[in-house]
Amino acid sequence: MNASLVILALTVASFLLGFLRDLFIAKAFGLSWEADLIFVALILPMFFENFLGLALRDAMIPYLQKLRSQSEALFEAVSRWLYWRVMLMGVAVSAIAVAGSYWILNLLAPGWTDAQVASGQIVFCVGAALIAVQAVLYCQGALLNMDEVFILPMTRTVLLNAGAIVGILLFQPTGMVIFIGMLLPQLVLILVQHRRIAYLRGGAKAVETTGHAGGFGLAFAPVLLAAGAQQGCILAERMFASFLDEGSITMLSFAFRIVTIPLTLYALSVLSVLFPRFVSSWSDNDLTEHASVIRKGLLATLLFLVPAAVVLCSFPQTVVSVLLERGQFGAPQTDATASLVILYALGLPAMGLALLWGRALLAQHQSRLFLVITLISSALTIGLDALLYGPYGAEGLAFAFSCGATVQAFFMGLYVYRASPTGLAPGVLARWIATAAAIAIALHWLPAPHGLLQLCLYIALVLCAFAAGVLLLGERDLFRPTYWSMKKA
Repeated sequence: MNASLVILALTVASFLLGFLRDLFIAKAFGLSWEADLIFVALILPMFFENFLGLALRDAMIPYLQKLRSQSEALFEAVSRWLYWRVMLMGVAVSAIAVAGSYWILNLLAPGWTDAQVASGQIVFCVGAALIAVQAVLYCQGALLNMDEVFILPMTRTVLLNAGAIVGILLFQPTGMVIFIGMLLPQLVLILVQHRRIAYLRGGAKAVETTGHAGGFGLAFAPVLLAAGAQQGCILAERMFASFLDEGSITMLSFAFRIVTIPLTLYALSVLSVLFPRFVSSWSDNDLTEHASVIRKGLLATLLFLVPAAVVLCSFPQTVVSVLLERGQFGAPQTDATASLVILYALGLPAMGLALLWGRALLAQHQSRLFLVITLISSALTIGLDALLYGPYGAEGLAFAFSCGATVQAFFMGLYVYRASPTGLAPGVLARWIATAAAIAIALHWLPAPHGLLQLCLYIALVLCAFAAGVLLLGERDLFRPTYWSMKKA
């Protein structure tokens, strides 16, 4: 798991830089239209990053692994064909976003005035260039992951946030400076990774690729549609929020970012290493190994997300205050954001389990089932958004998102259990749920921490309490270093 540890360290560094970037934004703009503009301009790049980038990776790895088992030359030829077309597609989408920026901004923020939309167009257009950049980087990342190169692609997020911070420090903090700072380092990374993947530059023996484009399209379509549905939930949430009080989009963005820190740490470190193993064990028809890897993923998910959810639900004001309360972001903004943190955090474990079990379904070639479950949960989320945003405001939108994630995780877990009962491990789930409930009740009677040092102390105590609780309830694998080895038995 050495690669996972290094990737985890890079992810932590990226999020620390990301929060430093957000602190500059919060300090300079507070809860204002200027801050909302930055986050709205990020919606489309983030949508396509998660819609296209993650879906591309999740579809490419199983499909290309099958081709590689047949012929290395065929694998390289199809990979090269996909790479250049993904690049062209990303450029085309960015160009369309720039050309239609006025109408897209009106769609993303229908509550804005014409003057606000016109003022934000230039920043939005610069941000739209991130779409093409992210498409290429995710395609390169999938190819590198197949060669067990995980660390270089992970520098993407570090460079993204570091570039924005450098731009803010060297120049006046504006949306234009922030997005240019994000773009330039990632363009350099594209060049470095392109040189690292030697077969992308051609020179290999020509191989017929006819028919493989259609084959990949059939594998890619369900994953792409599912990713689009999930990102559609976030888009719908932000659209409904634009009708609420000024600053609502920023509060939702800050709260969601805080809650998903541990989720992203897990997804980018542990799950990025486990997913190729899901695919290989199922392809080799090694059901015992497949169940074992799923169970490892389950335990890692619970370890990352359940203690985090308990802390966020118990001390949301302290967390938000420590991370964001600077400049124009004062105590009233902290209280308003903290209520959203609680509602998002209630669904945090479900978000992680949906990621885990969704990748297991994809490895089992259940992409259509994966799509159907995602569409149902996304429709539920958007429906709840429409029902709740009026009477409950931003809190209703956050609650709707958590409800949708819970439904998605439940049904994905149900079908994973049918294929691999020992991999889902109901006993492990029961231990962690019981321990979380007991600790949450105990924390309710303790005084809230104040400041960073006390918060860190409470987090350490919560982790110790979880370790003791699951140990008393029979958990042993968590404490065995050999269990976490990725070497096949």
